Amino acid sequence: MKVPDKEFFEKNKVHLEMLTIKGEWKRLDTFYDYSTAINHGVNKYFATHTAHRLVNKEGKILELFDSTLLEDVDNKE
Repeated sequence: MKVPDKEFFEKNKVHLEMLTIKGEWKRLDTFYDYSTAINHGVNKYFATHTAHRLVNKEGKILELFDSTLLEDVDNKE
């Protein structure tokens, strides 16, 4: 099994951020595995009902966890 190098991890790093009451985004965690980051973001949103997002190192939003997640759950039922 080939172990990924540091460059691979830096390239794939994403940050989980939460929207504060002041309307600012606060960084909570850093992930090197995208699927783990998605699961954590969804779980954080459902636990707090506060908007969360995943951003890459350039600040580009990759995923947004907000009330649209609740709409998706309602539509599946």
